[in-house]
Amino acid sequence: MAKKLPYSKTIENHVVKCVRGGVSRIDTLRSMQHLQNAPSSMTTFYKIYGKLWDAEHSDIISRIGSRVYDQAINGDAKDSATFKSQELALRAKAGWSPQNTINEVEQEIDPELDVSAADQIMTLLGLDPDDQQEDDPQDNSRYA
Repeated sequence: MAKKLPYSKTIENHVVKCVRGGVSRIDTLRSMQHLQNAPSSMTTFYKIYGKLWDAEHSDIISRIGSRVYDQAINGDAKDSATFKSQELALRAKAGWSPQNTINEVEQEIDPELDVSAADQIMTLLGLDPDDQQEDDPQDNSRYA
């Protein structure tokens, strides 16, 4: 049976440094192989340092999130960073996206003069689009 690796304060410091630097878990594991008693597999890494990783990761995300929310709520409205913080907060927590934004455009054509595609085709075919003749399935006189 393999000897159980002891917890190492040196490795703990390395893990904390990597989490705070945004390094992935696998790269953290790879980067510590030169240290004494470093785990050689992700399974062993999780067993010994997983809770530390999760706690540090949660802490960093919480601190960043708090700063973004503070900037979004209390920042200077003229500062572009405030707008970006507000946009990020809305995307993350309110489900907003720029694609969901409705842009209303002024209608440039007079609605009275606007003609539908069907009306244009009827005019080109020589038919009167304003003709309200009831369609009788037995009446083929229009097509004669």
